Amino acid sequence: MRAQLDENLPVALARALNSLAEKDGHEVVHVLDLVDRGTKDVDLFAAVKQAGIQVHITQDHHYRRPIERDAIAGAGLVVFVLNKGWATQQFYAKAARLVEWWPRIAEQAESVRPPAVFRVPWHKNGKGKFEQIRITK
Repeated sequence: MRAQLDENLPVALARALNSLAEKDGHEVVHVLDLVDRGTKDVDLFAAVKQAGIQVHITQDHHYRRPIERDAIAGAGLVVFVLNKGWATQQFYAKAARLVEWWPRIAEQAESVRPPAVFRVPWHKNGKGKFEQIRITK
């Protein structure tokens, strides 16, 4: 599985997560490995489709506008949106929590048919549950 972190998350976090994810045959890249900073989401999703990315992890709410929902569907992505609690956390706390969530994110991504969008809570209780966000009509 190929995943990417959005530009609102640190490049170093993508590199660190990739080092851990490789043991399970996954690859994690940063969006800036594919496109320039500030690229519109619609163009970004077209680029990730070309690159074979299946999972997009972000703090943005890409799914809100119809054009973005269509681009997510067209790219065949499973998107994980980190909820508001993530934005206020310091780098190392955010990194530790994303590492904690990673196995569950990978499992969920591999078990659903794209397109799909899930909200990732800051707190992880038990196995960890996502809230699915409906993006189709």
